[in-house]
Amino acid sequence: MKILLIADGLEGSDLSESAIWLTDVVARWAERGHHVQVLCLRPPEAWQEPEDPPGVTVFRPSRDVFEEVLGEALAVEPEVVHVATSGPLGPRVIEILRELPVLLDVHDYWPICPNDDLLRRPRLSACGEHYPFQGCGACAGLSRLRAMDERAALAASARIVVTHSSFNRVRLNAGLGRPIELLDYGVDTTRFCAEPAPPQSPEIAALLSASERPRVLFLGPPTHARGAGVLLDLLVALRARLPDAEFVVAGRDPGNPDWHHMFLTEAREMGLSQHARALPSVPPGDLAALVACCQVAIAPAVGPEAGGLFMLQAMAAGLPIVASPLGSIQDLVRQGEEGLLVSPKDTSAFATALWTLLIDPMARISFGESGRLTVIERHDFERTLLQLEETYHRLSATPGCRAAA
Repeated sequence: MKILLIADGLEGSDLSESAIWLTDVVARWAERGHHVQVLCLRPPEAWQEPEDPPGVTVFRPSRDVFEEVLGEALAVEPEVVHVATSGPLGPRVIEILRELPVLLDVHDYWPICPNDDLLRRPRLSACGEHYPFQGCGACAGLSRLRAMDERAALAASARIVVTHSSFNRVRLNAGLGRPIELLDYGVDTTRFCAEPAPPQSPEIAALLSASERPRVLFLGPPTHARGAGVLLDLLVALRARLPDAEFVVAGRDPGNPDWHHMFLTEAREMGLSQHARALPSVPPGDLAALVACCQVAIAPAVGPEAGGLFMLQAMAAGLPIVASPLGSIQDLVRQGEEGLLVSPKDTSAFATALWTLLIDPMARISFGESGRLTVIERHDFERTLLQLEETYHRLSATPGCRAAA
């Protein structure tokens, strides 16, 4: 099968959920002999190295030649055009895609929220509305509001729209008024396990060699929606109960790329420099080792989690979860089974839940085994790939699309 992926990029070292997921998917398609092209909308940042999977043709054109390169990619007549970006693509590209077998892959809330995260500004509280809503203009601003016309056109013209959690499926269905298909994230449980491959990063290797320390992993890049703003309060509360505790935060917030500097500066001023670690860049192959060097994972989200890939990776490695009961989290974590669901607004209760798991190895084992079993049974990567492949074949056979080879 000939597949064209249009995405923001494949660089997952900043813990971009979509980049990590898509890189694994296209690498597997190439291994199986599919002809795969990837057209990246954004070039890597200065600190990032291009991450091209073997056997995959990757284009990173500048904005002024994007349409020309798209034409070259379409000349091979792909049977599926897998679009996993919110753009901007421009009106001409939107018109071109309207006539193609497009699978629209949504990893957050961009088709129904100008800010992509369903957080209401300026208070940054969870929003129960969706675009068009009278409060969207004051919340997002005029430029983001204007971008919603192109997003709406892309979502309306796609033959199939998929997302990766039941919660997001319900929200998108209500906001777009069209069927949304669920494609669960899958995890390679041979990679994410208690004894992963040795890491290349010296910093992660050092963490792994001292994995007996009570260490907590913040899941995903440190965005406000994921709860980055409450981390220091939680660390202070946890250290009052467990003085040697350490928090590890990996990845970058694309909206605040210097967050880790501010986080470490504040931690130092509070006397917490030995208890807070930030890793803004993680080699893709080292992510499993990073997870394995921690004992508990947290997701103190203040906004509804859209996907949950990082949570599934932690569960596959046997880490118990302490998380907010928001968004897809409540679909993935059962209270008292894979973890504990606690509102981060109650700092004391959240810290107590963390402390309980950190001091009780038997509880960690029980929760961890339950989480890993859940991932093996419901979120195996191979099963997800089969589902995606079936979706591709169904899309390419739709009337008006090119027939599958």
